[in-house]
Amino acid sequence: MDIRTISDDFFTIGNVAILNRKTGNDVYDFDFRNNYECKSVVSEIGSPAVLHIGAVENYAEVERILESLGMKLLIREAEHLLCSTIEKWYPALKEKTPFTIIYDELPPVEDLLKDFSFPVFIKGNRQTNRHKKSQCIIEDADQYDALRNEWGRDRILSWQKVAVREYIPLQVIDKDSFPDMVPISYEFRFFYFEGKCMAYGPYWYMGGNYSLPDNELQDVLKLTDWAAQRLGAIFPAIDVAKTASGEWIIIEVNDAQESGFVGANPLVLWNSTINAMQEIRR
Repeated sequence: MDIRTISDDFFTIGNVAILNRKTGNDVYDFDFRNNYECKSVVSEIGSPAVLHIGAVENYAEVERILESLGMKLLIREAEHLLCSTIEKWYPALKEKTPFTIIYDELPPVEDLLKDFSFPVFIKGNRQTNRHKKSQCIIEDADQYDALRNEWGRDRILSWQKVAVREYIPLQVIDKDSFPDMVPISYEFRFFYFEGKCMAYGPYWYMGGNYSLPDNELQDVLKLTDWAAQRLGAIFPAIDVAKTASGEWIIIEVNDAQESGFVGANPLVLWNSTINAMQEIRR
């Protein structure tokens, strides 16, 4: 089995092993070799490997292939699922995130309304379809019926379980520039490694610029530190936003291996993370 079926490039930085693949996404791809002293790897290695290959369709298969080559991943499949699917991370963080129910498929509207009232926010258990507003913010029964008809034909949504969430209005920064998307809100992504914040930045990298002032940072860090501790994950990306009423809430958790750096400084992110990874002994 050739490791090139998984990545374009395999190297170490100190005692950190990284499998890298370019995705063409400017807020994800990072030129490790131009920023660090990288040593190419051509055979098995004792250090646990970190993936930087974009979204992983079949994590268990990637893990199996690497194990067959005498290697192991730092983030095992169970932890990947903990960070990348709502049904896994929601139980740990439900106190600080919108009420959510996971369905195998979108239920009839009368069943939905036993637990929710319109509007509701709907997404796949793993992801949205590019934040398309008509598939996320559902305001009445007619829109819901339209989504039920559309869901099974959508190439991104159709293979996922359905997460229906209480709709909580967020502090909006820009609702006009991208009318087909959910409104750009006051939302940030925080990257953690073994319980410590590595870097953070605005979630929305398109539209107008915005930032998190120092007088709000400590309140947000209390929330993200709490979330990281509750999750107990090695390398999560935690998205938080400020509600229209002024409360900070958790929006989503992702596997940081798959997450774009969005508005975070990628060099700060990887400097901090690689330095932290040098200390691990797993």
